[in-house]
Order: sequence, then structure tokens, then C-alpha cells
Amino acid sequence: MEAIPVNKLLRSHPDTLQVVRNEINLAKPGEMKAAVKILKEWVQQQPHFKKKDFSEHMLENTIVVGKGSMERAKRQIDKVCTMRNLWPHFFAIEDIRTECAETIEDACLAVMPNLNKEHHRVIVVKAGSSTITSQKLLQHYKVGVCVSEYLKAHDYVNSYHYVLDLRQANMTDFLKSFNLTDFRQIYTILVDCFGIRLKGIHLVSESKLIDTLIGILKQFLKPKLISRLHHYSDVDQLAKALGEEYLPQDVGGKERCARDIQEDWLTELSSKSNMEYMRMMREATIDESLRPKGDFSQEYAGMPGTFRLLTVD
Repeated sequence: MEAIPVNKLLRSHPDTLQVVRNEINLAKPGEMKAAVKILKEWVQQQPHFKKKDFSEHMLENTIVVGKGSMERAKRQIDKVCTMRNLWPHFFAIEDIRTECAETIEDACLAVMPNLNKEHHRVIVVKAGSSTITSQKLLQHYKVGVCVSEYLKAHDYVNSYHYVLDLRQANMTDFLKSFNLTDFRQIYTILVDCFGIRLKGIHLVSESKLIDTLIGILKQFLKPKLISRLHHYSDVDQLAKALGEEYLPQDVGGKERCARDIQEDWLTELSSKSNMEYMRMMREATIDESLRPKGDFSQEYAGMPGTFRLLTVD
């Protein structure tokens, strides 16, 4: 790729391509092209992959979020294909507006159009005031998968800031509906499989119950991510930390409101071309009977749904 393709939802700086490649030590002429070729050839050699014709942008993006490591990129592709087998309900969306209507009407997921000065992108989730249910949270996770699939195919960054605005949420309802198993699974999909690298997790709430949520998150977040976990009592503090130009106007910033940004995304995610892409990517699964012996990682063996692959002497 010689330049980042123009995208109406995702803007980049003129030097983003070079900066990102510099950060992963693949900035010399031809280096990234050679890396993509190696990864592409590796994919073709995997007997258990049901889909092997991934786009070069997607392959390059995988190398980027893997910090330039070919082994990380390989593991990430294998993981996301495996998770489509294990947890297909997160990926099986035909009509996002209908299937995720409850969460879309109440909450907002807004991907900011502009990168910050460090070439990172901000993703804002704004919780609504209506009753939070486990079903709404599951729908929200599915929206997150659709967005991540799109980012993987079209964005070009190595890190994101994730903002969760809980000012309007009933924290008691939220915590009661918070299914830890579902959250662990979606965390695995977004961070380990899609490679969403989080530069910061930013929680906004005045409720004292936010400490309970933080305590839950600290139980399974890696130490590095725990150190990037921040809490603010108001959006003014958030804007000082991230910059108001990178936040929606209803979350302390100067960008369009979160709901308007989400609407643009829903239109794109619901488009014929994107839905065809989503259906195509759902075919990117694994035939475990063809997986090379000894290649089934222990990290998969501990996940729900993998017991059927174990053998007993």
C-alpha cells in the first residue's frame, strides 16, 4: 500500500502511514510490502483455514497492530478464525439496525473521524438512561464486532482510546446486567483477535459504584492495561486528558454529537457492500480436523466450546 485509502468515516494525517510504519520498524522502502507477502503466503499454506483470500490492507493492518511481529500477526489471524467457530453469535449479524435495535436506540458507539496528534483514534461509547439489560449489552458487543471488522478492513492506526461515558446510566442496573462471561469473550475477540490496541480506557461517572466496575475489570485486565485505566467524574476532566477536538460535543468535545456520528456508521455498516463483506468474513473460520497436530494452543483449550476437540486416552 502506497497511501491510506480515502474513507468518509475515517480520516488520517498526511504522514500517518509513515509514522505508523516507523513505530513498528517497517518504514524502509519495500519492507512492509515484503512482510505482507510473507504473511499472505503463510495464510495460503494453512490447511485448516477455510478462507485464504484476505485483502492486503487487512493483512497489513494485522502486522501493524502486531507491532511488526510476524508471529503475532499469524496468531491473531488464527485466533479470529477460531473464535468465529467458538462464538458465532457475536459475528452472525445480517441487519444491524434490526438485530441491535434496543442498544442502538438507547446507547451510542461513536468512532471519532479524526486521529489525534499521536495518530491514535478515539472510540466513544455513551450509555443511555433507560434500563440496562444483559440483552442490550450483548447487542452492544455485536455492534462492536461489526465496527471492529470495518476498522480492520479500512483503518490504519496502531492504538485506540476507548471512552465509556456512564453519566446517564443506572450503575446498579448496569452491574446487575453485566455478564462477566460475555464480557470476557468480547474482550478476547476485540483485543486478542481483532487486535484493537488500547492506549487508554477512560470511564466517566460520578457514581460511587464505578469503583465496583473498576474492581471487576482489574480482575482480568493485563497489568499494562490496568495502568491505562482512568476514571473521571465529569467530561471536562476527560476533555483535558484527550483533547476536546477528539470528542463529541455531548461528551465534552467539539465534534458532532455521538448519535450523529453513530448514524453515519450505521448507514455504512448497513450498506450492501459492507454486509456482503461481513458475510464473506463470516466464512473465515477453521476446520479443526485439518489443523496441524500440536497446533491447538492451550489458550484455546481453556475456552468454552473447545472441549469437543480434546481426546481422552
